[in-house]
Parts: sequence; structure tokens; C-alpha cells
Amino acid sequence: MSKAWLAFFILSYSVFCTFALALPTQKPEQVCATCHQSQVADWQTSHHFHAMEVASDSSILGNFDNASLAYQNQTARFFKKDTGFYIEMPNLTGELTTYAVAYTFGYHPLQQYMFDFGNGHYQFFPFAWDSRNKQQGGQRWFVLHPEQTETDAFHWSQKGQNWNHMCADCHSTDFQKNFDFKSNTFNSTFSAINVSCNACHGDSEQHLKWASGNNKIKNKGFTHAIGQKTPLFQSQADGTMKSVSPLKESKQVTMCATCHGRRSNLADRQGPHDFFNAFQPALLTPELYQVDGQVWDENYVWGSFVQSKMYQAGVTCTNCHNPHSGKLKLQGNLTCTQCHASTTFDTPKHHGHTTNEIGSQCVDCHMPTTTYMQVDARRDHSFKVPRPDLTIKTGVSNACNQCHQDQTASWAVSQIKTWHPNSKHIGKAHFATSFHHADERAPNAAELLTRIAQDKQYSTIVSASALSRMRNTPGNNALVAIARAIKDPSPLKHIAAINAATPYPVTDRWRLFNVLLDSTHHSVRIETARSLAGMLNAPFPNELSKQDKTRLNAALDDYKKSQEFNAERGFSHTNLALLALEMAEPKAAEMHYFDAIKVEPIFMPAYVNLADLYRQQGDESKAQNILKQALSVNHEASDVYYALAMSQIRSSEKQNALKSLENATLFAPENASYLYTYALLLQDQKNIHQAIRYFEKAYAITPTNPDISYSLTQSYIALNQFKQALFYAENLARLLPNDRQIAQMVNQLRMMQGVN
Repeated sequence: MSKAWLAFFILSYSVFCTFALALPTQKPEQVCATCHQSQVADWQTSHHFHAMEVASDSSILGNFDNASLAYQNQTARFFKKDTGFYIEMPNLTGELTTYAVAYTFGYHPLQQYMFDFGNGHYQFFPFAWDSRNKQQGGQRWFVLHPEQTETDAFHWSQKGQNWNHMCADCHSTDFQKNFDFKSNTFNSTFSAINVSCNACHGDSEQHLKWASGNNKIKNKGFTHAIGQKTPLFQSQADGTMKSVSPLKESKQVTMCATCHGRRSNLADRQGPHDFFNAFQPALLTPELYQVDGQVWDENYVWGSFVQSKMYQAGVTCTNCHNPHSGKLKLQGNLTCTQCHASTTFDTPKHHGHTTNEIGSQCVDCHMPTTTYMQVDARRDHSFKVPRPDLTIKTGVSNACNQCHQDQTASWAVSQIKTWHPNSKHIGKAHFATSFHHADERAPNAAELLTRIAQDKQYSTIVSASALSRMRNTPGNNALVAIARAIKDPSPLKHIAAINAATPYPVTDRWRLFNVLLDSTHHSVRIETARSLAGMLNAPFPNELSKQDKTRLNAALDDYKKSQEFNAERGFSHTNLALLALEMAEPKAAEMHYFDAIKVEPIFMPAYVNLADLYRQQGDESKAQNILKQALSVNHEASDVYYALAMSQIRSSEKQNALKSLENATLFAPENASYLYTYALLLQDQKNIHQAIRYFEKAYAITPTNPDISYSLTQSYIALNQFKQALFYAENLARLLPNDRQIAQMVNQLRMMQGVN
């Protein structure tokens, strides 16, 4: 698609209404305004309209009047020459280089810019324009990721800042990635440069025929209706909400989730309702969410919203938002009081703050913000009641202390109890405590997760997230929960159940969920195939019928295609390597690892896994060489140092291993496993005092790990420091209350201390 055509397309928006419906050369977006003038006018004011545009005087917001910005001990320059826009900055060797701005990306509260990196790769500059007004701190250039180095995935030269892979699917319409691994080139295409009508409504061909008078076409020519489940809800006497009209079937939320949800891409989307086919949605994992489901990393709304009572009741996105402008239909608290009675909720008696001041808006307490990309404050859409009591128990944030940062969570609890002495929320059981125990690997985690996974009071995404965490707590409880989840119609629960079943033998997994090989959801089918792939390897083939082998192979082919779709990333080739190993194809695995390193040299797991393959083959020298190659790319890769240390220990090079482990802990100081392993090796080398130092660092991070408490107990006993030994022994007894040997050790230490 030529830049000249793109420029023409942008200009054509202003003359939508002059086009006639019947012209075959028109794009559907140009035709829509003939009948839908107000909708198109709203859309032209939206973030969707400005999602991406050709760089021009009308689209660029940033100051290109020879502006400058300090960057990497040099000066970046932003200037205009003739009709083009340019940024001068250091290239990968540090030499100042001029790059032409090809496209703008977004427009508020910040605007990013893209440039042609060659071979169809479009990358983002490391700078953004703060498009907020000056009073808000805007109208300035800033470095988006000042901490990033060339070995970070989000460095401007790496895949984390690649438009084709990361962003294009949601910022343009009908995007086709078209990556060729052999030539390392993209030939990406789209039907519209921004988020246009087809992105949400699908192919308009049939609708246009219906609009032209073809009365044989049903549903106005649309395969799926986007409509709301109901236009409004009303408060009942008991405080519950009831829809004013019967709920209608709607796929609106999952349609929006294809972009407004954290997910991984499996294929080019085939339409706006392709959520569980082209994508695999993310669950409430510790990397993305706090344990109570509040946002942590960028999650784009869906994962929050589907936790909410509003979603469970039938609220959809367009109950609050104009679907074409994206703006709220009503301002301020009116958005909420269209359903929730203002006399009950929009009063100081409820929110405890002075009217029209901070704290009096519903969103202040129920939709706290998290700021991303330095200036982009986004509201949490799970609509949670503030729970500072959970902050005390689990460390999650809460809306009260987000404003009152000079106060404690205990203070916030007292304030809420002052306003609501009979609160049914403060102190109420919450899945956050179960997730917290599970993430800390507490001994009772399995039982707690089982309850959450099977309790119907929780939303599907919460139950599925509990189920997924049960991967770390295998047992009878988990098996029951997995079996029940397989029978549930939810694809989210199916994906979570497959993950939870990972620790069990493949023959057990086959009996549990081979039925999911026939799922209508692509994401479920390929996850099932990957989990059951081992059934095709000896000695299991004889247990499968010809029909079952065909089913499994077909789904496994789909899995391979999904990885090949992401062939521009190291993780895809690593996944194929792991599959090859399970199929007893070590040579193929080795080649896949080499492909991963070739396409994304900074992807350290490929090196670590390849080294492990060489270890399995008994070649520690080869393993260490590949790990040293990795360190030549990234000398701060803690996981590589750890793998190298393990190889050196196996090779009886303990002094070298000590240095490698020291580096692992240096570059990953919060990794308790690295700290603990380093302490064990120090202990082995008779450096007991230094060992205790690192045991205690590990303990500070994971006090619920019984191995760490046991090691500290024994270390202090060895030094005849029985008071310290008793402290850790008592913690060990709390973690393992039914262990008689530990109880006996505690009693002996107490007697030595004169403690009853």
C-alpha cells in the first residue's frame, strides 16, 4: 500500500458525504456517511479515528520546529524539511542519524511516531509528544523508556517497539501481518489506516446491498449484532439492580476485547468477533494484576471489566460510552446515577467527601487510575469497593491511600467504618487472600484455590485464574476442579484447566480433556493439542485410535501454525523447539533454538533452553559456550548466569559457579531462588556467615518457603546462635504444622533458651 494512497485516504474523510452509495470503487468507510452522518461525525472525533495517520501538518501534534531533547548523553532533534518531518537521534552505534517520520500513532494524552526500519519493519521512536495542555504538564517531548538499553525488549530497535507485531492489529483495520521468516521481512497490509467502520462492524458488503434495497438479506447484512444487552438498569428496594427490559444476547464485550483486552495473537483476525480464535486472552496473573484483580501492567480494560458485578448483571461498554466517539455518554457522576440512585450514592453520606471535590466522584473510589507511558492515566474497570483491609493482609493498593498517601491503610479502614459502620465489604472474604497465599506458595494454597475455582459467586475470569494457579498445587482437589472446568462451556476455564493439568502424566491429561481437541475455539484447541502432544510419542501411540491420532495431529498442526504466525519473535521458535523435544526430535529442537536466536538475539530463554539440551546430551562444554554467547549479547542476563552456574557446578567448577551466582543475584536481587541457591553454594564452600546473609535475603522475599527457614535454622544452630535458630524454626513449624521432627526441633531449641 503506497504512502500516496494513504495520504489520499486520509484526505477523503472530509468528503465522505459527497460519495454515492453505488460507486464500486469506494471504500466502505467512505460510503457509511451517506446514511450515518452523525455516527461518522462522532467517529472523526475519536481515538479510533486518530489511532494511526500519515505524518502530515494536520496529523502531527509534536513540536518539529527544530526542537531538541537530551537523549543518551547526546541531543535528539525534531525538525521539518520541505514537507517531511524528521528526528535526529543516536543510532545503534551511537552515531547521530536522521530518520523520517512515516506515521503518527495516537494523539492524546500522548502521540507516538513511527519510522521505516527497513524490510517492512516499522519501529517506534523512543520519544513521545505529551499532548496534554501546559497546565497539566504537557506540550513537551519526553523519552518514553529512559531506562531501556539495547538488550531490553522495549528498546526502540527491538520487537517490543515493532508496529507490525505489537500494535498494528488494533490500530488499523483488517490488518494482515505477512511476515516471511526466511527473508526477515514484513509485507503488512490493512484496508484502513486507522480503526474504521469494518473493524467493529465487519465486512460491509452485505449491509450495503441491504441498504440498496435487497430485501432477501437478513439482519441488515451483518453476521453478528453488536447491540447492548439492555439500555438501562434500575435500583431495587434491596439495593440490587434490575434491567429495565429483558436482556438480549450481545457479543459486544468480547468484540471490544479483541483490542481492549490483554491477549496474545494466534493468527490474523478474520472478523470483529474473533476473540477466542485469533487470540488467547490473559488471566489474572501476578505479572499483570494485583492479587485482588486490580490492574498492574497494561491490561486494556476487558480483564478488569469482566470481574465486575456490572458485567455479571449485563452491562456492556455502550451503556456508558458512545460507541463511535468513545466518549462517556454522560459527564461525571451522571454516568453512574443513570442506574444507581443519586439520592443514595451521590451524597457525602455515601462517599464521605465534600461535594464537587476530589473523592466525591464515583470514579475516584471505584475506578482508581494507574498511569502508563508516564502520562497516560487509565481507570480500573472492575468497579471495586475500596478495601484497605486487603492492603493490610496482602499488600494490594487501595483507592483511599492512592489519594491519602500520608495515611496508613489502617487509617483508611477506620474512615470507611466511620461512614459505613455496618459495611458488608470491609472484612469480607475475598479471593485476593487465596491468590496471595498461592503466589507465596503457602501450604494451604491448594484448598483455598479449589474453593475459588468452583465457587459460582465469582466471575469466570476469577475462577479461571484460581484454576490456572493450581498448576503449582497438584492433588485430588485440583483434579476435581479441572474435571468440572472441562464440562463448563467457558473457553477461559478450558484454557485454565489445561494449564492446571500440566503436572499430571499425559495419559491422565488425555482422559481429562481430549474432548477439547474438538473445541470450536481455536485458542482452546491448540492449547489442548500442545498439552497432549506427548501421546504421539512412544510408548503412547498404541493407546490412541487412528481417529484420535488424526484429531490430535490436526490440532497440533494448528498449534504449529500459530507459532509460525509469530515467527518474528524468539518465543515462537522456542515453543516449537520444546514441542520437538517432547516428540523426541532433538536435532529439530536445536534448529528451532538457533532460529529463535537468529530472529531475536536478545531472547535469553532460547540460549538457556539450548544449553539445557546440550546438558541432556552430556556436553557441558557446549552448554557453557552457548551461555557465554548469550552473555556477550546481554551481560546482565541473570537467568543465563544462573544456568551457567548450574553447568559449572556439574563440571566441578564451584569457584566459577560462585561468581556466576553472585552475578545472577546482582542482576535479579528479588529472585529468591537465585539468592537461596547462592547461599547453599556459599555454605558448601564453608562460608557460613556470607551464606546466612543470602539465606536471609531470600527469606525476606519468600518467608513462606520452608526450605529457606530450614536452612537458616540449621545454619544458626551450626553457629550456636540458638535464639536466631528458634525464630526460623518456629516459622518453619507454622508452615509445616504436622511435621513431628520440626515440632521436636522447636521444643529442643525452646528448652535451650529457657522458653516454655
